[in-house]
Parts: sequence; structure tokens; C-alpha cells
Amino acid sequence: MPGYLLNQWSLSEHEGVLRAATTSMPPWETRGSSQSAVRTLAERDGRLVEIGRVGGLGPGERIYAVRYMGDTGYVVTFRQTDPLYTLDLSDPRAPRVAGELKVPGYSAYLHPLGDGLLLGVGQDATDDGRTNGVQLSLFDVTDLSRPARLDQHGIGTNSYSEVEDDHHAFLWWAPERLAVLPALRYSRDFESLAFSGALAFRVDRGGIQEVARFPHPPQRRSDQFDPVYSRSLVLGGRLLLVSGRGVLSTFAAAPGPGDFVAFAD
Repeated sequence: MPGYLLNQWSLSEHEGVLRAATTSMPPWETRGSSQSAVRTLAERDGRLVEIGRVGGLGPGERIYAVRYMGDTGYVVTFRQTDPLYTLDLSDPRAPRVAGELKVPGYSAYLHPLGDGLLLGVGQDATDDGRTNGVQLSLFDVTDLSRPARLDQHGIGTNSYSEVEDDHHAFLWWAPERLAVLPALRYSRDFESLAFSGALAFRVDRGGIQEVARFPHPPQRRSDQFDPVYSRSLVLGGRLLLVSGRGVLSTFAAAPGPGDFVAFAD
């Protein structure tokens, strides 16, 4: 099968059919013209055989995010804008693009929230494709033929979230409609750290609302990296934020400053 897989989300098995989203050029290649496609494959005599294909996704761009949900697929490509493609995979022999939405920037991670909503975490960008800081995008994908962005929330310039590279850093707590993610933001000249920790958002069809910020205790000289809460979980009604230095505990229903307990040296 030609092309390169982005990550584990590029592959999905559904009812005996493997779906694979690939880009013709490797992620480290910046020159040339790339093509992206989703292929469907089935087992025939002990071999995987391509039975369907939908191509032409983001000509000249590469895939930044993929998510499959049953008979539906979502693919984000990027170079200057972020086309979000909705795919109808109900007939694996004839997969097709159902809809397309172009917005500035890109989503590097897509998380289904239920009720026809999809949350994207990635970067905002200028018209020429220069990234401009972390953004959350809330998409309505109820109608695959007409995907729409309901809301967008930016963290600020020179910001980054580990969620872009590792989905384990993202928490969605459905009972409280709560999304939690680590975040770093640097000064304009990147000489100092403006924020390091985690952010919590309430997300529903009405939009994205920041409900809490959790600054991490200041960096120590022995720290090799800027400290962030790279993992979060809910346990017994408590929201726990975990870093390499310790754990912060707060209420999941009403996140507040919380209490930080450091690990023993």
C-alpha cells in the first residue's frame, strides 16, 4: 500500500474491513506535491487486498489528524488552511467524501464528544500557513455533507499543547462536559515562560468556555523540561492532574486552584 501513516488513528477496523489513511510523502519531507487518500482493505486468501479508495484529499498538503467512528471518517489536512473532510465509509467498496470545511490553522487531534460534535486540538495559523498558537475547534458533524465550526478558542501566540503529539495528554470527562489539556505559552521572544500547566474547558453545543487554569509550581534548576500536567484523570469526583513533579487535586464538577502534593525526591 503506497504512502505513509500519520499515527495509530490512521488505521481502523470495522466489520472486517481495514481503513487506512495515508499521505504519499513522508511527514519530514517539505518539498514536492503530496496526495492523501483513505483506502479500504479486506482479507482475501490470507492477504489484505484493496477493495475501495477515496483520494484527492488536500492536494499538496499532508494529513494532520484522522478519526473513525463506525461508518464515518474524519480527516484533516494542512498547508495553509485546515480542510476537515467528512467521509462516508458505509460502502467500503465505494468510500466517498461527504463534506468539506476549510478553516484557518489545523487540528492535530480529533475527539468525538457525542451529539454530533467533534473537538479538534491543534494550532491557529495565518493566511500563509504560519502557526499562531494552540486553538480548540468545535465542529458540528451531524450532517456529514455540511460540517460547520461552531466555536473556536485560542490560548495565545507561542503556545503549545502536548495533545498535538500524544492523545494520552487529553482528558474528556463526559459527565461534566469537561476537556482538560496541558499547555505551555512563551513570551513573544521565547525568552521566558508565560504559562505552564493545564487548562480546563466546558464544551457543549453552545461553545467552548474556559473554566479553570492550573499553573504548575515554578520550575526548579534540576528540571530538564518546563513542567506541565501531562496527564489528567477523574477519580471519585476529584480531578487529578499529574506531572513529573507531583499531583494536583481539585473537584471535577467545579474545578478550582486545588491542592498540589509533590513527589518525594
